[in-house]
Amino acid sequence: MLAHWFARDRLTLVVAAALLGVEALGAAAFAIFEATQIRFDRVVVGAGTAVLLLGYAALLGAAARGVFLGRRWSRGPAVATQLLHLPVAWSFLGGPTDWVCYLLAGLSLTALVCLVVPPSTRHFLAEDPQPTRE
Repeated sequence: MLAHWFARDRLTLVVAAALLGVEALGAAAFAIFEATQIRFDRVVVGAGTAVLLLGYAALLGAAARGVFLGRRWSRGPAVATQLLHLPVAWSFLGGPTDWVCYLLAGLSLTALVCLVVPPSTRHFLAEDPQPTRE
């Protein structure tokens, strides 16, 4: 059964799902960090940022699970989030944050390529299997 999930034709989906999962964990970690930095005079801004980041982490996590399972709906959100990460990565270019730029851009480009290569496209466009009735 485990061999099915890591079959050669599904390898790109597994890699993309793993990268989306890493990004989801990063967003959740950043949300927790933001929550610890809330100042008394700006509680609404700090709490709002933390909640927004947690929601984004949940979206990335759901997309990662959907991509791993090969769900057709998950490809759109996964590609959209990777395209959004590219300008965010560019914003970190310059000075001591260069490594953030390269890390985020590398993760996003790799996940994006894994989502649009022909084996992934064939898998997402394949007919959904019909549920069996017992």
